[in-house]
Amino acid sequence: MTRRDWTDDAETELLPEMRAAPFSGTLAVLVALLAGLALGTADGSLDAVLGTAAGAIVAALGVRAAQSETNARQAVGSVGIVAGTAAFAGVALLDGGAVAPLVGAAVAAVAVNATVSFDDRVERPAVRAVWRSATVLAVGTVLAVLLYTGVFSALFRVGTDAVPVVASSALALLVVLQIELLLVVELVHVAVPVLDQWLPENRDLRAATVERFGFRAEDLPRSYWAVFALQVILALSSWGPRWFGAFLDSLSVFGDGVALVLFSGVLHVPLAAVLGVLVSVLLARGLQGVFVAWAGSDPPQSVAHAAGGIVTLVAAVLFAVALPQTADALAGLAGPEWAETAKAVGLTATVAGTMSATLFAVAAARHVLATAVAPWAITDSASGFAVSGGALFVASLVVADGGGSALAVFAGVAAALVVHDLGTNAVELGAQVGSEAETRAGEATHAVGSLLVGTGGVALAGLTAFVMGSVPLTPPAWRARLAVALLLVAVLCFAVLFERGE
Repeated sequence: MTRRDWTDDAETELLPEMRAAPFSGTLAVLVALLAGLALGTADGSLDAVLGTAAGAIVAALGVRAAQSETNARQAVGSVGIVAGTAAFAGVALLDGGAVAPLVGAAVAAVAVNATVSFDDRVERPAVRAVWRSATVLAVGTVLAVLLYTGVFSALFRVGTDAVPVVASSALALLVVLQIELLLVVELVHVAVPVLDQWLPENRDLRAATVERFGFRAEDLPRSYWAVFALQVILALSSWGPRWFGAFLDSLSVFGDGVALVLFSGVLHVPLAAVLGVLVSVLLARGLQGVFVAWAGSDPPQSVAHAAGGIVTLVAAVLFAVALPQTADALAGLAGPEWAETAKAVGLTATVAGTMSATLFAVAAARHVLATAVAPWAITDSASGFAVSGGALFVASLVVADGGGSALAVFAGVAAALVVHDLGTNAVELGAQVGSEAETRAGEATHAVGSLLVGTGGVALAGLTAFVMGSVPLTPPAWRARLAVALLLVAVLCFAVLFERGE
């Protein structure tokens, strides 16, 4: 064991356990889920809420699997994270409402915080899975767009269309032959050292080729470059090819032999093949450098973290190729704008691009949420519960603004406070006595108190809304009653929390 490994292990042992106590954490997840279903029912988007909640649970399980030390489990975790995120993206496209994504975010945050240690040790592999999957999907999007729009085929057609033009005169073929020779001479000195790195140590290709063949294009005299430039000018002119053809005819049999060699391609084709091999080596070396820079010091683990993006990209390609009609129907179901995008750049590029943008947004939102909930979380390890509570609170306001059931709105606000309270207590217990300790009795007592406070707040708010509803008020009375009710809930919960000393 190295000194660095020993230091890391020592620091890990000194760090307190930040995982939430299981009973309170599980109860917080259940409260968030039930409150989300109630809000979805009140908003009329229960199906969308069920979809995002299921995606949130899958993503939370993926985050938990990403903590494993085996690459196989990390790959499963990456797939789970991307699949859960895909549920959010799909609901946003198909439903368009704000309640379902907010409830999904609340369930995801509380489920992650309840099952894993919510600190740098959990963020690092999860964030890597998000970023690496997003980069794979971004690269796949670019390649899919180029393939669908025919950029590669257009470049191939340009190359094939240039062949008849080049082969139209012996002078042009002579110029091309010299260009191929010069390129081979230069590329050999660049590609052979790369091959030496790939070949076994007992194979010294450089000594067998480059060191024996020490000629470079820069060694050519200036007079040759002047003659070569003149040949290019003549080949591009209208009378140069005819003049060179007449010159070959004047050489009789020798001229006919030169023309036959030039037009037959016996020299051009082998040189073109060698150029193709050399260019392929250099392209492979470039891709290798990009992959090494992307994969870092542990390529298998990096590929495992990117498994979610790889699986999504492969699935989109197979679906678009195997079931094109079904793919078009789904694109139309998602909306006219998404359907137009899929028609313009292809379904694969649309799906990969959408998922890539969503994953990048998730990675960026992590920093924003961490800053936003910092004042409301007693410890960073409980920030997931704070995010969940905040998301439920905002979802409740959205339901209220849309004219949903007042009772569901009150229950959503109370559930937000209960989730935050239960989660904070669970994390504090986990840090003090450990998540494996038997603390269920104390947790149950605390949970009953929190639930009673929340239930009392909902009952008081509902009674207030009923009493105020019997009094004739002006048209904006609903919002005024809601503000008063929420204020009463907040004051009541704050008083209870203050009395507990929390």
